[in-house]
Order: sequence, then structure tokens, then C-alpha cells
Amino acid sequence: MKLKEISRTAIQSWSPAQHHPIYLATGTSAQQLDASFSTNASLEFFELDLSEPSLDMKSCGSFSSPHRYHKLVWGPFGMDDQGHPSGVLIAGGESGNVILYDPAKIMSGQSDVIIAESDRHTGPVRALDVNPFQTNLVASGGNESEIYIWDMNSFGSPMTPGPKTQPQEDISCMSWNRQVQHILASASPSGRASVWDLRKNDLIIKVSDHSNRMHCSGLAWNPEVATQLVLSSEDDRMPVIQMWDLRFATSPLKILEHHTRGILAIAWSLADPELLLSCGKDSRILCWNPNTAEVLYELPTSSQWCFDIQWCPRNPAVLSAAGFDGHIDIYSIMGGSSQAQNQRRADQISNSFGNMDPFGTGQTLPP
Repeated sequence: MKLKEISRTAIQSWSPAQHHPIYLATGTSAQQLDASFSTNASLEFFELDLSEPSLDMKSCGSFSSPHRYHKLVWGPFGMDDQGHPSGVLIAGGESGNVILYDPAKIMSGQSDVIIAESDRHTGPVRALDVNPFQTNLVASGGNESEIYIWDMNSFGSPMTPGPKTQPQEDISCMSWNRQVQHILASASPSGRASVWDLRKNDLIIKVSDHSNRMHCSGLAWNPEVATQLVLSSEDDRMPVIQMWDLRFATSPLKILEHHTRGILAIAWSLADPELLLSCGKDSRILCWNPNTAEVLYELPTSSQWCFDIQWCPRNPAVLSAAGFDGHIDIYSIMGGSSQAQNQRRADQISNSFGNMDPFGTGQTLPP
């Protein structure tokens, strides 16, 4: 069931689970232009108010930025000691920059919203993730196999997880392990995934599909099983999600096949390990049980591709999907249909019939 929508060509990130009320941060995407070909960029914050029946979300603050973004991640760093009451929003830019923003200051209209920034990366920063155990640590990935681990307490001097992988390639996605705090995984468009041990400061295993057709678009760790991860493929010839277990990493443990074209993004629910979302170039959003490889649910979507999909950390039944049509849609996996949606459809039908009631019911036309 669709709950809300935002008309923005943007990437997105939900506020941390500890944060109330729930906000969705959006940043102008570096990957596409809107219909006006505008080169302006901004960060904007929207409140999710499910008691309000309208499909629109209230904007709670914005910041005009000189940067367009490839990735946003909102972490809880600073919420405990009130140094940053709304946490920290980390942004990956198109010119090698990693920027830390203070969401509370943006939403209160202040001007000094940047906590720190660095342009150490070569090329765009497409991959970011906050360590779930030590929330002051952020991993970032750029071109030429560049991976940095940043400590937000001392942002100026990042460390690396080990020597650069060879041959050098772009880092398209990264994820910290959900059970072991010093394990980090990165993946590249070539389909190769690398698993790093920060205690050893070294690469411990590489995972790759022997077909060499995996064009990796997404990576996620199993929230419960420390050695399992999934990789998604953007290649139309191989639109699959592979589940790997590092204990026997010669071939995938499972292959999830239901998309008919390449997969653009995946998201594994931290609240329920039996729920995995995927969206693809076949304009579908699927909800899987990754442990059985079956599709549980297909969300009703527009005819446009979704390029980013995320679970809401505080409300596990809510998800958001950003599409190339310039919309971010908020859904609930609980089913049903909202009154606002039904009324909007009815109004459209009535308008087409010149506000007549062709069925003579004297009532609002049903959807």
C-alpha cells in the first residue's frame, strides 16, 4: 500500500531508528537531471506523519548545496551526548567528497550545517555505510579501489582496510557486517566482492561468480547469519540475486530469480531477516524471503524504474523507493489501500467524465 510520495529527483536516507519523529532525507541525485534540466542541488528533510491522510509529506527544512550526491547515509553519531541531537547525515559527492551534515541545524534553518568534509577520494563516492556497533566509523568507496574508514571524532585522517585490490576498479557498494563489528564488505561493478578484516588490516576473502556476468549493483549482509551476504546483478542477461556463505564460497548458496531485467538496488530488513527488497529495470519491486528464494509480495508501482530502495529503521513495515520518474514513494508492506489514493483515482475518473456520475450511484466513483 502506498502511503506517501515526494516529487523529487533525489537519493534518500531514513533517520536512525533512535530518532523520533521519522524523517526522510533527500539529496539531489548526481545520476540524473529532472525535467527542467536544472543544475541546482539541495538537501531536504521530510517528516513521515502517518496520522495525516494526505499523500504529501511535509518539508521540514532544506539546504542549497553546490554538490550533487551519489549516496546518503544517516547515522546516530552524536545523539547520545546531544552533540548532534538528530545524528549526522553523511553524503558522497560526485567529485570525491565526503561531507558530514548536521540535520538538526538544517531543519532549524541555521547556516553552519557542515560538520566536516574531505575530498580525498578519486572520482565520485558511490558507496557509504555507518558501522552499526561503532557509529562514529563510516566506510566510503570511490574509484580505483579506494576505500577509506573515517572516524567522525577525528575526520581529517582516514584509515584504509588494507592494500588496494588488483586490478583496480570502482567501488559500487559497501556494507558493514551486522554481527561482527570489524568485518566490512565491498563490491565492484565487475561482480567481485571483497571482505575485509579491520583487525588484520587485510583482505580475507574474495567472492566472485564464475560466469563473469554479474554486474554488481547491491550488497547486503544477512542480519542474523554473520557469514552470509547477498549480491545483486544489474546485467539484463543475468538479473539475479546471489546468496553467498563465506564458509563455502566456491559458488552461491542460493540464486533468487524472478526479475526479467537487471536489478538496481536491494535492501535486507534488519527487523525481519526473512524480508529482502529488490527493484529492477523491469519496473518491479519484489519482496523476497531470501532463505527460501521465494517472492512473497510484489509492490504495485508505476511504469518507471526504481534505482534506490530502503527500509525505514524505526518503522519496519515502511519502505521507500526512489524512481527515475522524479518521485520517491513511501509504501507499507501491510497491504490495504489508502483513502487518499482512492479519492484521487475517483477524482481523476470523474474529471474524465466531465464530473458526471455515469453509473447513477450518486456516490464517489470507486477506484
